[in-house]
Amino acid sequence: MSLFIGILTTVVSAVLSWSVLSRYRSRGGTHLLLWGLGLALYVVAGLAEMVLALGWNDTAFRLWYWSGALLIPPVLGQGTLHLLVRKRGVAAVLTSVVAYLSVAALIWIFTLPLDAEKFKPEGDIVRFLTESYRAILPNSPVRRVLPPIMNGYGTLLLAGGAVYSSYLFWRKQIMPNRVVGNVFIALGGLLPALGGVLVKYAEDDPTLSGVGSILKYLGILSSVILLFIGFRYAVAGAPTPANQS
Repeated sequence: MSLFIGILTTVVSAVLSWSVLSRYRSRGGTHLLLWGLGLALYVVAGLAEMVLALGWNDTAFRLWYWSGALLIPPVLGQGTLHLLVRKRGVAAVLTSVVAYLSVAALIWIFTLPLDAEKFKPEGDIVRFLTESYRAILPNSPVRRVLPPIMNGYGTLLLAGGAVYSSYLFWRKQIMPNRVVGNVFIALGGLLPALGGVLVKYAEDDPTLSGVGSILKYLGILSSVILLFIGFRYAVAGAPTPANQS
């Protein structure tokens, strides 16, 4: 069931990413480019996961970890930052930092020694990748620090920025589409984080293990759909990003 949900998420992400990037090509806007790339990272992670379902593949695991465990929240969050921040240069500088960290993380993950013998999905690749994948990675300060920083930063921008923006527009009684859009974005940004919390509990309580994986993947699928709806509402009638106006 979890693998089926993962495949469905990959297909949906590909369609929605193409839609957002097509809008970017026709109307411009750095926020659309980053949102489209963030959705495309779901596709990369999903394809890598499908390859791993067939057996161990070194490159697929590294790409799965790089895209799924590190980059999706900060890239999507930067898109929201470009839409909301009006002060020229702030969003561009922070996006440059995220881009640098993304390249550095790619180099780092491809130079790590992996313990392929710990790859033991036992017929459930989704459960393994949600609960036991860390056994393959060496325990290092970078691994302990980099993922929580990038995911925390991205979730704060994506969900926190959306909540704050929605509140401001609601209080001023203007741009109702932004209010609705940011509510969807906030919900979409929080669902994967809540799924991660559930999986963390499942690591300590085996009775939650199978349910945790399914609910996490349902949360990711719902997140992709909610984010896309939010993006469409947020940019309705406002094709030019705020920081470029």
